[in-house]
Amino acid sequence: MSPEAKRLKVSGIVALIAGCACVAAGIVLAVLGIDITDLFVVAASVVALLAGARGARVANVPSNAPKLMGPSTGATVATGALCAGDIALGNGQVAPVVVGAVAFVLALLVTVATAAVKKSVETV
Repeated sequence: MSPEAKRLKVSGIVALIAGCACVAAGIVLAVLGIDITDLFVVAASVVALLAGARGARVANVPSNAPKLMGPSTGATVATGALCAGDIALGNGQVAPVVVGAVAFVLALLVTVATAAVKKSVETV
């Protein structure tokens, strides 16, 4: 396994595990007080979790990385938009913004690792 594929595998697993924790945090936030930002947190966390799961699977067959680049980029844009919604509609709440930002960073991590694997596959 190439170093780029290993980084994609590790970042995918990290995004998967941390995405589960972010989903749990979003559910706790929703139980404490239903607000639209809590739903944004749960949605962003689920998207990051799915991106991580797909990234970890694609790392096993690096030639599939170009196929993951589009969905991974879309996941990053979606989590970024949901995080921006948390900031805009948060009314000074810090927890949804922090959890949403973590989900965004996780999706971005998988996207960057996917781009590296895609680049290494295309140069071979």
